Amino acid sequence: MHVMSLFSPDSIAVIGASADEHKVGHLILRNLLTQGYKGRVFAVNPKGGTILGRQVYASIGEVPGPIDLAVIATPALTAPALAEECGRKGVKSLVVISSGFREIGVDGQAIETALKRVVDRYQIPLVGPNSLGFMRPGIGLNASFANRLPQAGSVALISQSGALGDAFIDRSASIGLKLSLFVSLGNKVSMNECDVLELCERDHETKVIGLYLEGIVDGRRFLALSERIGRTKPIILLKGGVTEKGRLAASSHTGALAGSDAAIEAICEQAGIFRARSTRQFLDLLRTLSQQPPLLSDRVAIITNAGGPGVLATDAVDREGLVLPALSPEHAAELQRYLPPSASVKNPIDVLGDALADRYEHALRSAAQDQNIDGALVILTPQIMTPATEVAKAIVRVTELYPLFPVIACFMGGAGVREAIDVLHAHGIPNYSCPESAIHVFASLRSPRQERHSQKKIAVNARRAAQAGRILAKTKGLLSEERTRELLALYKIPLPQGRVARTADAAVRIAREIGYPVVAKVSSKDILHKMDVGGVIVHLQTDAQVRSAFARITKSVKSKAPRARVAGILIQQSLPPGNEFIVGALKDETAGHLVMAGLGGIHTELFKDTSFRVAPVSSEQAYRMLTELKSWKLLLGLRGTPQLAIDALAELVATVSRMVAECPQIREIDLNPVLLTAKDLTILDAKVVM
Repeated sequence: MHVMSLFSPDSIAVIGASADEHKVGHLILRNLLTQGYKGRVFAVNPKGGTILGRQVYASIGEVPGPIDLAVIATPALTAPALAEECGRKGVKSLVVISSGFREIGVDGQAIETALKRVVDRYQIPLVGPNSLGFMRPGIGLNASFANRLPQAGSVALISQSGALGDAFIDRSASIGLKLSLFVSLGNKVSMNECDVLELCERDHETKVIGLYLEGIVDGRRFLALSERIGRTKPIILLKGGVTEKGRLAASSHTGALAGSDAAIEAICEQAGIFRARSTRQFLDLLRTLSQQPPLLSDRVAIITNAGGPGVLATDAVDREGLVLPALSPEHAAELQRYLPPSASVKNPIDVLGDALADRYEHALRSAAQDQNIDGALVILTPQIMTPATEVAKAIVRVTELYPLFPVIACFMGGAGVREAIDVLHAHGIPNYSCPESAIHVFASLRSPRQERHSQKKIAVNARRAAQAGRILAKTKGLLSEERTRELLALYKIPLPQGRVARTADAAVRIAREIGYPVVAKVSSKDILHKMDVGGVIVHLQTDAQVRSAFARITKSVKSKAPRARVAGILIQQSLPPGNEFIVGALKDETAGHLVMAGLGGIHTELFKDTSFRVAPVSSEQAYRMLTELKSWKLLLGLRGTPQLAIDALAELVATVSRMVAECPQIREIDLNPVLLTAKDLTILDAKVVM
């Protein structure tokens, strides 16, 4: 595929060019002719004639010479045939603006399928259909029906929503956001977010990549690409469609806890993607990461002319995990010479309400020169004597002297600081209207964790996978206790001693062999949650209690689950109490298998304290998952209690992740509760769903 010709074409044909200035075909042609593009532009319409002073060709086949890009802006029904003509002509790439495809239902899906067959046969990269188009501001190329090109810069903006992308572009000038590329993905018939990411990786103009996505076509490819590209070009993701309505219809605790957002969160953690939680945060991250150098540590300075905003910024610093170190004695003494006695050289540095530009400049220089500080937030409130524009120019002067020192501004107010903010934005210094937002974005300048999942390949044991395949053969639904025990033993995952009894006498014999106390549980492929049907009785100490438990469970299950096929009653070793966790995995349609760790037992769905990753993971990556839990302090030991066997729990998470990688037929697995002590762990209950 000639994919790079898509974003740097020497010749463009607009199919569906129109003389009607209200139609999309006219708007796209006008954009191409009037906004700075230097390549050849051709108009195509069966009616012929001239449009905007250009000859109109009746078909793409009549256009003289080769065509790098064709933009189709005609009714959806005509798109497959026009794509066929483009294929015969040798057109290198396509953009289909037209709507009326799968988004309208079955009829539109049929047209889209026909279009896909054509572009696949000719191997033509296609953006769309149902796309706003794309832009390359650096070469004056506006192949879209958006009004105007944004300023040329280093941010690639990729949006699944054309309308939202258009709104971002319209907003870009007022916030100083400059673009290298804009792509409206549309229905992603041919090119999806992964294909465009690869193009951005090769694009020398692009330094930062912003993605608005509602769905990801291939989660594993997206993860691998993001890991690689994100090392040199920060990636910011705004993901739509992450509410409870998107929750998986799952039968296990793991499935119930894994909302539609779990896979995305896991991908972002592993790949080091910056995750935006709102459209405002998305734009804030894009402009700041593209304009400012990285924050090399958590040590920042606050410079302010007002106490209140300084206090709010200090509170935000604490929330975001940053710190406010004092200036070194040398720089503190030097700065004190330029400030009045009532000013403060402590951090926050208070230059007082009557500060002119010189105080700000001296304070910022001192911070930039100080080895204890790696970035600064400059706060200004427009008091009557405050020369906001001159202060902005002073900030610019310092940033030009110290280009590797990140600076963010918080000029608070409206008309009184508008001109000053324009000066800041013109020189790549982002301004935020409130200190909390500024500090939140500042914290994001620290690179997110990137677990380098692809760098450390986790080997699949082919022999073990084959053995597991034989255990799991011809099984659907819930795996039996016997096969579950066999599978876990293959992966050296410990279960308490236990066997299934079909009679009360057999249950007593098993209990004696194991040794009291024991636990009794119903064994049925049709019952996933045993407690819900009265299928579990614990702390059985005598033969009589075992007989009674056998009878009570049998009666309860017959009453509450009369259709369930019962294999018998599982008699299992009873273990002393410990801390309960859950380890699980499930198959996600976006990313493949996800592995999960969290607080277990009766607290599993109450607190929903979980962490997810895309499987497989190493024990080191699993350990990092555990540090993200709210219950991490419980693992470390609370109030004099010993630290729990964290390494054993991390190894269990890694083992389960390898199991599902080697056994793709597993849909869900729940190990809950996992009984964790200071020395070791045991799985008290295990469910595997095929």
